[in-house]
Amino acid sequence: MTVPAAPGSTPGGLRRLSARAARMAALGAAGLLAVGSSVSSGAGPPAMPASPPAARPCALRAVPGVAMSEGFTDSTARGPDAEFAPSVGTVHALTLLIDFSDAPAPYSARERYAEFFPAVKQWYAAASYGKLDYESTPVLRYIRMPRPFTAYGIGRGYGWDAHTAMMRDLLKAADAGIDFRGYDLVNVLVTPNAGPPADEAVLSVTWTGASAATTDEGAHLNKVSLIYGHDQSGSRVLSHENGHAFGLPDLYSAADFQRTDTLAGQWDTMSLDWGLQGDLFAWHKWRLGWLTDRQIDCVRSRGSATYRLSPVEMPGGRKAVIIPYGPTRVFVLEARAAVGDDHDACRQGVLAYRIRTDIDSGQGPVTVVDGHPGTSACDFSSGAFNSLNDAPFAAGQTYTDDAAGVSFKVLGRDAAGDWSIRVTRR
Repeated sequence: MTVPAAPGSTPGGLRRLSARAARMAALGAAGLLAVGSSVSSGAGPPAMPASPPAARPCALRAVPGVAMSEGFTDSTARGPDAEFAPSVGTVHALTLLIDFSDAPAPYSARERYAEFFPAVKQWYAAASYGKLDYESTPVLRYIRMPRPFTAYGIGRGYGWDAHTAMMRDLLKAADAGIDFRGYDLVNVLVTPNAGPPADEAVLSVTWTGASAATTDEGAHLNKVSLIYGHDQSGSRVLSHENGHAFGLPDLYSAADFQRTDTLAGQWDTMSLDWGLQGDLFAWHKWRLGWLTDRQIDCVRSRGSATYRLSPVEMPGGRKAVIIPYGPTRVFVLEARAAVGDDHDACRQGVLAYRIRTDIDSGQGPVTVVDGHPGTSACDFSSGAFNSLNDAPFAAGQTYTDDAAGVSFKVLGRDAAGDWSIRVTRR
């Protein structure tokens, strides 16, 4: 989840529902913002977004008041106190490891660190086509927190006060020997035996947008990802949490987690970070600056045209056809292949989805269109989240979305792996 003023998120997974739901309720009451989750301080409907610039007509603006809106932000803020970390160029992450008197680390700091690195660095390198160089600087020892784990009240839906207490204690234990300046974000790898097992309650969370503590040198702990337990997604739990630090929302349903299987399913790490499809949507890659405007076909006029799409997982080529149909909605077509961060993908083909920029994180801002609604696939991947695994459209298939005023036909795939589609906007 994400935090422009407070609490955070947990990665995807059925077991995470109550923690996320409780945290969102707490945030609403406190008027705070949690990483990747909803952003509202509670008063009235969100404001209408500004129009996208004429040169970027499909780059819908973020909607003010919407938590982690899927739109492009107008902010030009940069530097350590910006709401989100930079997503292009070198990102500097300070990675700390902590344990507690009532939960001493069961193995070395180096072993715990190796559960995430270099895997997270490699994941971002592949997902960004090399445009994000993730540099983690670890302190390879456990920092013993001043109080036992049970004293912090860390549990399902823990809030900003608990996070603040933990961060202030972290500085008491570490600030004298560690310089926090010059880092874009901070990772805290908690000893995995602190708290319940991850299959009972996933506590991992990201807080961004407000500082929980300030070091003696003036560095603010305002973009922090904390990883608890052993998550079934492995290192991708940190890729997911850091995604919030870059401004991406949660795509699962926080209020009704089973509904996630009718939203984004396993097609983006910001949805189910343990899913078969481990990459990000083309829309997210465009927002993060990993795709250029030249790699996006923006369809605003009525008529029909043929487009060629290169798989999202591979560098180069056109990556998406985007059809806006309102100030807060777009229909997106992209190609997906079983390579790169999607090497375990269940199906290949043309993936279609709808995006709403006026929907809070954790409430379903992205909905994948199921190209095979009568079937599921790769049911071994999950007990309850498989209906969208075969969502991509294959050669010869057609689809019409009356609300978006668009229809398309998949013409085929060439020897290079690119897909041709015929798109009609009415």
